[in-house]
Amino acid sequence: MKHVDLDAARQSVSTWLDEHPSGSLAQMADELKKNYPAFQDEMAIVLRGMMAAELRHRTSPAARRQP
Repeated sequence: MKHVDLDAARQSVSTWLDEHPSGSLAQMADELKKNYPAFQDEMAIVLRGMMAAELRHRTSPAARRQP
């Protein structure tokens, strides 16, 4: 997995969240892991973690105060 572009994966998660505000972790992982055919199971776990971190960032009080 050292060849996976994690910045691009993080951006994919952020874009997916923007497009699916009511989406679940499982839905997002099922859709986005297909972008990583050699590592689908591993990336499902990574993507879920990225989504959790992004949601925490978006809902933290500090994130809401910034323009």
